[in-house]
Amino acid sequence: MAELFKLLEEYNYRAVAIVGMTKNVGKTVTLNYLVKKYEEQGYCLGLVSAGYDGERFDRLTLEEKPRIYTPQGAFLATAKACYDAAEAQLELIEETNLSTPLGPVYLARVKESGLVEMAGPGSVSGLRKLLDKMISLGAERVLVDGAINRIASASPDLTGGVILATGAALGPTMDDVVKKTVVRKALFESEPVSDKHLYQAASRGLSEGDAAIINKNASDSDQYEVRPVNAEIPLLAAREALEQYSRETEAIAYGGALVDSAMNNILKLEPPYPAVIVKDATKIFISAESYNRYTSRGGKLQVLKQLSLVAVTLNPTDPGGRGYDPRMFLESMQEALKPCPVFDLIYEGSL
Repeated sequence: MAELFKLLEEYNYRAVAIVGMTKNVGKTVTLNYLVKKYEEQGYCLGLVSAGYDGERFDRLTLEEKPRIYTPQGAFLATAKACYDAAEAQLELIEETNLSTPLGPVYLARVKESGLVEMAGPGSVSGLRKLLDKMISLGAERVLVDGAINRIASASPDLTGGVILATGAALGPTMDDVVKKTVVRKALFESEPVSDKHLYQAASRGLSEGDAAIINKNASDSDQYEVRPVNAEIPLLAAREALEQYSRETEAIAYGGALVDSAMNNILKLEPPYPAVIVKDATKIFISAESYNRYTSRGGKLQVLKQLSLVAVTLNPTDPGGRGYDPRMFLESMQEALKPCPVFDLIYEGSL
């Protein structure tokens, strides 16, 4: 199997997100692996986090965690408290107007390599600002650190590709971990709207509302009637949109997060269900149960802009004591997730 770094370089993405499905699944191991590879190849690197990561000890288990390595010459965006505590020698470039619970975000250049903690903004707009600034300063590749609860890092408006980290800490059994990862892969790979008229209708609806009902046009089968829906609280737009549902409804578009309550309300309708359209897969926060019930009954979950899932990385051990045979875990995941490439960077000797 091709090495993860070589696979990533084939895509030639300027920015890549590394997203962990939960804590302790090896996300930082994957991040450090890529940082080292880019350093070896002489790339000028940028590093930013959607949230807080890189701390020395896990706050729940008190187990020591791998810290984030930053090479000399790299650009780093992190909160003031992390900047002050860095073991790497940093040179301040700019104090940005982006804030975090650990202080304003500093943009810095690494003068001497070393370990750091990273904390950054959780919004796509804030991450975009930092990413663009790093590229303008000369960063040839940018790595964005994130997690499922900070999924903005994987937005296709921000990064070209996504690496998903999963592992034993995700569930009580190997079968459970595999099933949860399979569903997350399916959500990340939600298909784009292929009907150009439906795409245009959904895009128009979400430009005018928090959600939109898209009905078939009785006089022209290629066109759609769009009914934008706005609400004082955007999450309530999903419920209000369903109040306008009819048998002519082809799709319901959601501008914000798609959550279980919205999906469960759709499942109360008589099949065939309308298609559900969201801006991209970072807006999907539904359970495996809701997803499977909807799709098994013919429902179509689609996106206006598709993510690119490059690969999945594994951690077969869990700080809580549970763990799986690395070879068996790797082979099980490779079979379940094919054709998506799957790597255990430690077991396969990449580290």
